[in-house]
Amino acid sequence: MYINRALLLAVGVFIIFSPAVESWLFHSGEVWYRPYQLWLLVIIAAYWNQRSRYPDEL
Repeated sequence: MYINRALLLAVGVFIIFSPAVESWLFHSGEVWYRPYQLWLLVIIAAYWNQRSRYPDEL
């Protein structure tokens, strides 16, 4: 099974910084759209990772 190195690095960085991300997302009551910003970054990163692949590689 092939594991993309960039994806593995992103998961490792997320695990390291997850306490800071959790406090940034959920402990600010006035800004309701912060969780959506995180999901937008995840979607953009997934698109950026898959954009250079050819349909034959999948």
